[in-house]
Amino acid sequence: MSSTKIAQSVGLGGFNISTDVIAVQGTLKKSQRLVSLTQALICTLLLTISHTAFASECLNIKVTKPIKVDDKTGLLQSLKFEQVKLLHKDKSGICLPTRDTYILSSSEGIPFIATRLKGHTPEITLLEKDKNYYALIKFYAGNKLQVLKGYQVIKSELYALPNFTLSSNVSNISIDEGVISVKNTKLVEEHSIDSVTLYNFDLSGVSVKH
Repeated sequence: MSSTKIAQSVGLGGFNISTDVIAVQGTLKKSQRLVSLTQALICTLLLTISHTAFASECLNIKVTKPIKVDDKTGLLQSLKFEQVKLLHKDKSGICLPTRDTYILSSSEGIPFIATRLKGHTPEITLLEKDKNYYALIKFYAGNKLQVLKGYQVIKSELYALPNFTLSSNVSNISIDEGVISVKNTKLVEEHSIDSVTLYNFDLSGVSVKH
């Protein structure tokens, strides 16, 4: 009985096998935790570096798309419009487009930002009225809200007109022969009622057509 106990507790050279095995296992576990921690730190460092590089690169990137233009003037022979989305870094370091849209024009082949819209998906109607050129720009500002802003066109520049912002909560703004039609819907006693308002416009802005 005693010989069995000695064989279990004492090994070659007088070392305690059970104690040594436990010590080795503890060392291995510590080594494994150290390797796992090192791997996690390396992954975090690589992720941070990649995000930082991506974020710095995105500051120099823009997304350019063509714009649908209804030209009733012939100005597009010398004018060109594009929509531009700038990219920025969010809090997590991801590159995302800005909410605003910039209308890009050009003068003598050199592009410049003609105006800034607080929305997306613009459409432009070019009109001539009383020997003045106008750019009426429709865009979406959220959900079904469509907005119309008016500009005077001088050469390749757009000049925002005063009192010239209209909106439709059902995305229904149309322009026909120089008259702007705007449809809106409102709830009255739980019933939906549509209304359409017609507008004239000039350099002073818009006015209700009577």
